[in-house]
Amino acid sequence: MDVVLLQKIRNLGDLGDTVKVRAGYGRNYLFPRGMALPATKSNLEVFESRRSELQAASQEREDQARARADKLRDQSYVIAMRASDEGKLFGSVGPQEIADKISQETIELDPREVTLTEGTIRLVGYYSAQLNLHAEVSVDVEIVVAQQTDMGVNMPARVEVTAAEDEDLTANEELEGERVEDAGEPADESGTEADAPIGEREAT
Repeated sequence: MDVVLLQKIRNLGDLGDTVKVRAGYGRNYLFPRGMALPATKSNLEVFESRRSELQAASQEREDQARARADKLRDQSYVIAMRASDEGKLFGSVGPQEIADKISQETIELDPREVTLTEGTIRLVGYYSAQLNLHAEVSVDVEIVVAQQTDMGVNMPARVEVTAAEDEDLTANEELEGERVEDAGEPADESGTEADAPIGEREAT
């Protein structure tokens, strides 16, 4: 279905854009929250008559999001969970748990504003969560998942990579790349190099 956006929405469009969305997304999410209207002729006319008002409201929402981001920037949150001695959680930590923790300690946060690029957390350790507060405003916070025991909370060890270790890792990666390249087929008679297999890196 076609809708006209009443505010900028990440990965969808800007205020005033007419975009196509799934009917359920429009009816169950966008319309109840006043974020869009069905793109009918009458609604488009209503939008144009309210454009200045809507633009002012959109700017106010962005300003509020930036104020929230200032309160969250550089923050670290500890979530204690039962876990095995190897660090495997008896359960998991996701957007809901992170939103609950931040809401308790700093500001109210909706789980839908939380993005975990590495997916649901199932091991103790240090992680980064991206908080998408507005289409133009996001901030990263540190999430520390610790082991909860009957005696208290065991904080995970923080692994620091030294400059020398980082250089060694880079050198090893370059060497591995050269080995993979050497394993490819030789160049053809015209001098064009044949395709060589490429390494894989961690998926986003």
